[in-house]
Amino acid sequence: MNIQRAIEQYHSGKLDGIEIRRNPNDCRQWFLLIKCTDGKSFILIDENNNPVVDEDLERLFKLLKVIGFREAIIAF
Repeated sequence: MNIQRAIEQYHSGKLDGIEIRRNPNDCRQWFLLIKCTDGKSFILIDENNNPVVDEDLERLFKLLKVIGFREAIIAF
């Protein structure tokens, strides 16, 4: 799910939560897994259809705030 769609889905109440998880290919990186109210999960992608991954959790926290989230589960 892209960032803009995540913002729209969050504001319409269709997102259940978000998890921050380690990238299985590079344990220094983290990615965001969006959980929808219908039970489906999606990796957050950018405008170029690339998964949003980052080594800096603070940057991911800022992105979560842009979407609307105020809490997340971190799985490490």
